[in-house]
Amino acid sequence: MAIKNVALFGANGNLGTVALQSLVSSGHFRVTVIKRESSPYSLPPALSSAVSLRTCDDSLSLPSLQAALAGQDAVVSGTRRSGCRRPPRIPADYGSCDSDSPRAQELVPLFAHKAAVRARLQELSAASSGGAFAWTSLVVGHFFDWGLRENFLHFDLAARTAEILDNGRYRSSTATLARVGEAVVAILAADDESTRNKVLFIQSFCVSQLDVLAALERATGGAKWDVRFVESEAFIADRKAKADAGDRAAVEDLVFALGALDGNWEGREGFAMDLLGLENEDLDQVVKRVVESTRA
Repeated sequence: MAIKNVALFGANGNLGTVALQSLVSSGHFRVTVIKRESSPYSLPPALSSAVSLRTCDDSLSLPSLQAALAGQDAVVSGTRRSGCRRPPRIPADYGSCDSDSPRAQELVPLFAHKAAVRARLQELSAASSGGAFAWTSLVVGHFFDWGLRENFLHFDLAARTAEILDNGRYRSSTATLARVGEAVVAILAADDESTRNKVLFIQSFCVSQLDVLAALERATGGAKWDVRFVESEAFIADRKAKADAGDRAAVEDLVFALGALDGNWEGREGFAMDLLGLENEDLDQVVKRVVESTRA
């Protein structure tokens, strides 16, 4: 049976906002946003006539979720951790690296949690009869446009400085938020054996830090940026010690490093660009859009 009714958690987040727009714009689905009782979220006026809004209690109790999700064919998590106790069709796997990576799990406990969710989804799909339950994990690398704007990728657009790991030549797959939205729509619209119960990898492009630096220099008038090269293992050791002491910014730095050093999806099993009908975006065009948006 084709997926028609889609529930979205996390519609007010960086990714959720874009995923909501992508789901609605596709014209394929009847979309319902799920929010907690304490959340002040309201639907954007432009979408209020096209999207339903339901509420669940803050504890995400099973009766509350059952009521909120009644009649839904699929659940999409548009945030890192929705807390949803009903297994989602597309869980909050996304970025910045493959959560099955032992090193990622060692350095950042969040990835061990994601891996446990993925393992549980595999158990549930194996136990369901007639394919009644299915899931797809979507791994996208760093959120590129958001990461540039927020200095998560260690390129400071205002100061025109960059922090580069090692020689800056590691290539990693990274995706714009809009590309993630495209992929979510493609997975739900297909909903066949090519996408069900699989881990799929996508990207906007696969580039090195030096590639991004060159694109930024072109987009900001051609002048050279100030660059600091850092040894990756020393960077990771320093941030791990800080993270273990409770520094949340250091956790973000570890996620950045993991994605930059071990995030090349090209050639991997599950690389799904062709499967989902996606093509690489143009790095210069995306960088130019981000730079111009910060000037507005």
